Amino acid sequence: MSTPPIPRRTILAAAGISMAGALAACSGAETGTKHLRLSSWNIPPDLVSYQEIADEFVAAHPGTSVAVEVTTGAFHQWFITRLAADMAPDVIRLTPQQIGRYAANGSLVDLSGQVPGDYEQDWSEAFWAIGQRNDGLFGVFQHTDNFLTYYHRPMMEEIGVTPPERLEDAWHWDEFLEIAREVKQVTGRYGFGYGWSGAETAYRWMPLIYQNGGAFLGEDGQTPSMDTEEAIGALAFGRQWYEEGLVSPSNMAKSGGGHVAHDLFTTGQIGMVLTNPEGIGDFEEAMPGEWGVAPMIRNVGEASDLGGNALAVTKSSKHPELAAELVAHITSRANMQKFCQDGNWIPTRSSLDAADIGYADHEDVMQLFIDQGATIPLSMVRAQSGQYFSSLNAVFADYLDLCLLGQLSPQETSNQMMEAMRSVTAR
Repeated sequence: MSTPPIPRRTILAAAGISMAGALAACSGAETGTKHLRLSSWNIPPDLVSYQEIADEFVAAHPGTSVAVEVTTGAFHQWFITRLAADMAPDVIRLTPQQIGRYAANGSLVDLSGQVPGDYEQDWSEAFWAIGQRNDGLFGVFQHTDNFLTYYHRPMMEEIGVTPPERLEDAWHWDEFLEIAREVKQVTGRYGFGYGWSGAETAYRWMPLIYQNGGAFLGEDGQTPSMDTEEAIGALAFGRQWYEEGLVSPSNMAKSGGGHVAHDLFTTGQIGMVLTNPEGIGDFEEAMPGEWGVAPMIRNVGEASDLGGNALAVTKSSKHPELAAELVAHITSRANMQKFCQDGNWIPTRSSLDAADIGYADHEDVMQLFIDQGATIPLSMVRAQSGQYFSSLNAVFADYLDLCLLGQLSPQETSNQMMEAMRSVTAR
């Protein structure tokens, strides 16, 4: 896909300069302005959206400026270094899997008194729990994404399968594997792929544990629970993918970066892929009209990936109450609608659907993603947004790949994973 030209506003944002701040800097005047900095991933449309929303905030708060900056390098190293130097941005964009670590160690500010009291009513319990702790609210979930089952239409027609359209009709594991075996006969290579994008996203496989009635951590979000029959059964299910040659060995939790599954799908080496909305652009460009989506697979229960980001205020902020107001402003219903429309993201507010967002294309697909978000279990959210999760995810990545490759049996994987997880949570 060609890269669109980046507007001057975005160039200023990437440099850490707000429109209002740039004008003030050019004047050379001492204004007594309260300066805020918001750090985002380097996604050009998002930088533009953040700055436009920030400029509205500045207009309503005379004597303020907001600079939108880019988070660089490895996130944890970058953020820890800046926290230690008391130079972290006022507002930080971070994933659900990152928030627990910093909420627990005092790096994030409690937003409870600054976020409107009625906000919580427009988030599901699972989505609000991402920032909520017993001692306060440490972030607001801004947008999400999850996994659906993409499929190659001509291949489905060739094997005589009509994919489901509703969540309640989603393929169960045994149905899905039977279809994958038939697809493998058509492709001559593999049946399907999975949407990992590197070792840090190993957690994207965790929905399979919950689909089987298991859990990664107990209800307290801290006690390892990968030794149950249900969790071991999920590991056995994943091992079966590779044992039968249904998934490419190049498409693994720790070595699945660079959108391996997307490439396999667009080149016809697989006929299905379990992944998030990021694939839409690639698939539409490579195979327009030849792909479709079905709900995420399920077993005894439903679950899907927990993607997206939250916004939080850091302890480095010299104006934490003002920064918290900015978080509330960005996550208002109107601004969430704008941000998701501009960036093709999925909203976290329950009152927003695809028609409200006004997506440029594939509104039906985006609505299915929104619907699928309701299947993300609260217990999985608590596990992934907990204080130990960054370290636990690294453990999960190591042992999951060993199981999928057959170097450890599911039972051996469970035993060794539990030992490593207990060493993390005992610290």
